[in-house]
Amino acid sequence: MIITSNMNKDITAILKDTLFLTKSLDFFDGFRNPGIDYSIIACQSSVQLIEKYPNVYVDEVFRGKRVYTTSKIFLDILQDSEEFKKYINKKYIWTYQAYPWTNDLKISGKIVFAIDYYLFLRLQNKLSQRKLLLEYSSTSDRWKELRNSLENSIYKLRTKIFHKNQFSYADLIRFYNGCFVICASTSNGGEGVYKISSSDEYYQAINSIKSPIIRTEYFIDKSIPANQIGFITSNGTIVKYKPSIQIIQNIHQDNKMEYAGCDFTSENYFQESDKTISGITKLTHLIGEILFSIGYRGTFGCDYLVHESEMHFIEINPRYQASTLIPNIHLGNEELIAPHILHILGFIDNSAQITQQLEQYKKKDHFIDFIKPNKPIGFLNIYGESVNNLRSPLPNIEIEEGLSKGYFLSKISFIKNAYFPTKCFFPQL
Repeated sequence: MIITSNMNKDITAILKDTLFLTKSLDFFDGFRNPGIDYSIIACQSSVQLIEKYPNVYVDEVFRGKRVYTTSKIFLDILQDSEEFKKYINKKYIWTYQAYPWTNDLKISGKIVFAIDYYLFLRLQNKLSQRKLLLEYSSTSDRWKELRNSLENSIYKLRTKIFHKNQFSYADLIRFYNGCFVICASTSNGGEGVYKISSSDEYYQAINSIKSPIIRTEYFIDKSIPANQIGFITSNGTIVKYKPSIQIIQNIHQDNKMEYAGCDFTSENYFQESDKTISGITKLTHLIGEILFSIGYRGTFGCDYLVHESEMHFIEINPRYQASTLIPNIHLGNEELIAPHILHILGFIDNSAQITQQLEQYKKKDHFIDFIKPNKPIGFLNIYGESVNNLRSPLPNIEIEEGLSKGYFLSKISFIKNAYFPTKCFFPQL
């Protein structure tokens, strides 16, 4: 790829004047000199990345404890870190997702690479996402393919949205004639998503879910969970990465459907891989067009279930995603198509040169296949397993109960059973 000197200068100037607030330092693996070229404050890190980038402030090293990363921990970093005070003069702020205080930073005059927090809340609600997409896709024939797909999925999955005390387990098991899935109104990493196959599981799930309204859907056996990462630039260009297979495990509870990692060799899991991957990419592109029309910019993700030749849209993730770790490692040094660059292009005016360079990637059914030899194609969050090639936290860090102990990076496909596996195969590399 030929990069013009002006474009290189523009992007470099922005990166030099940006403070990155990230959940994990590992998301900057492969980037140019974090802590020197990039100003970063990270919540956590693996041993390998702390050794690689010793100049970066990592909150868990300062505290001596790794905790579940929420907007609260980011606020703690902002309030307590001397590093933040040192970097507060930066013009730009990059965050993992939108938070209430990202809007506050905008009011103070900062340019924040995150969508408006209230738009985030609107899109974060899992119960209304399909309704929103259906409403917008009905306004133009250009979105007819998406509308037909959504209507088919609602019919095939037998989607119901109701107050969680409205139906008994007996009512729902008769309606679905088999296992079904419960989803809370908001979820992150599968939190609030349960596979239900017994009365005890059902009532335990609805008692665990805090929101009063839930969604239930038919559990399709031997379906393959997939995800695609997309980016929307400020002028409406939509770029997609290659879809990945989602690894779903029952980590903390037998019937809990939690995100545990990803595998980007998605072509290994679909019967008609070219057709399926192209179909997913078109749907993601159309969803991106609708998101752009309502003011969304930057990175987003779409989750799907693939069963035989059908693709069922499940949800939008209006934020950076854990699956972005792998494209980060592959593309961190790329001038234009690295994840953090494409995300930033959603919030700055793009030059003619940038728009021209992205032209080759923006077709509806086109995705960036970034996989390179001898680099990881997927990862798995490790909890209690003993495996090789583990990126683990520092040994003197206290880890809050139930949290991942590290990342296992794989150079070959490592899902033994792609259909919502409860166990994964660990190749000894």
